[in-house]
Amino acid sequence: MTWTFEVPVLVEEALHAAARRQLPAALCGGAALTAAVVDRSRRYTSEREKLAAPGGGAKGSQADLAARALFFSIADAAKVHLPLGELAGGALPGPAGFGERDELRVLDLGAGCGAMTIGLCTWLAGRGKGRVRATLVDHDADALAIAKDAIEIVARELGVDVVASFVPSEVERSETGSKDAGRYDLVLAGSVINELADPLPLVRHMVRALAPGGVAIVIEPALRETSRALHHVRDALVAEGAAAVLAPCTRKTAPCPALLDERDWCHEHRPLQLPPRTRQLAHVTGLRDGDMKLAYLTLCRPADAPPPPPAWRVVSDPHASKGKLELTLCGAPGWVPARLLKRHRSAANRPLERAHRGDVLTFDPPPTTDAPDITAATTVTRP
Repeated sequence: MTWTFEVPVLVEEALHAAARRQLPAALCGGAALTAAVVDRSRRYTSEREKLAAPGGGAKGSQADLAARALFFSIADAAKVHLPLGELAGGALPGPAGFGERDELRVLDLGAGCGAMTIGLCTWLAGRGKGRVRATLVDHDADALAIAKDAIEIVARELGVDVVASFVPSEVERSETGSKDAGRYDLVLAGSVINELADPLPLVRHMVRALAPGGVAIVIEPALRETSRALHHVRDALVAEGAAAVLAPCTRKTAPCPALLDERDWCHEHRPLQLPPRTRQLAHVTGLRDGDMKLAYLTLCRPADAPPPPPAWRVVSDPHASKGKLELTLCGAPGWVPARLLKRHRSAANRPLERAHRGDVLTFDPPPTTDAPDITAATTVTRP
């Protein structure tokens, strides 16, 4: 699976072109855009009670939309590549036949300016295929207008066949409806459920909306609060049998080990190459450090769940010190702090030395809490 991710310049150009059709030119660059990006980031982190209410009335709402379209949507567009790449690359098994579809029926909930669907288009183009029938839902009609224009540009330039419809509606209104049941091959929700008082009904709806063999992907900010909230959603779904968890978990039961200590949370960060204007904005605001950070869940219907893999996820940054390599693994038994001593290095366990946070590995024999050391005889592989 690709380790370094990239947002194509085309995505930046498309969203800038689309935003200029909807927003005043003064908000689409310079100090006004920088201030709007900083303001939205602050409300997402330290002032979350203000998240739904940008200051400054109508002008503030337009500035916030500029920040969403011209920074956050661009920076987030590659996030969906990670869970899709895991399914396609075989790192973790998905429902039978998911990666073989010639056409994807997609529901993008809380679509905003289209980051998830745009990211899907770039991922499909990279695989040399793409026919998408997408429905994008968001309460913000102006954001959907930007998404419409940007998706048309990206799809045309990449040669991806996209037919999209845009529904201006609160995503919660879809929770109790039955019209979506069993209709979609892929259901997406990017940075949505952290804004809901009770996200469980929406995530249940995402799974109910799946056709046989379909997949639902929830992507959230990698903050401790938002990540742990997603872990609680995972555990609730598992406890009630409403969904099967495909990723990031190789452990399929509850509770999530990250919830056992309030200081812990499970998230991913991968190197990310941003396009020029977005990279400069990230530098000026100091909001991105070159990594793509996210918490996510990949789900399917319980009836479509593949057998649990005998695999482990690396959930910490490997730490090399004198004479040893240490890292935390998550698998069926929970979190195990594994260790490879220098004197135990061998060709069989060499993949462990090359491991990064987020990698999926198999071990023979597997480590245990009582015996966490990787020996020279341990065979380590990357599926």
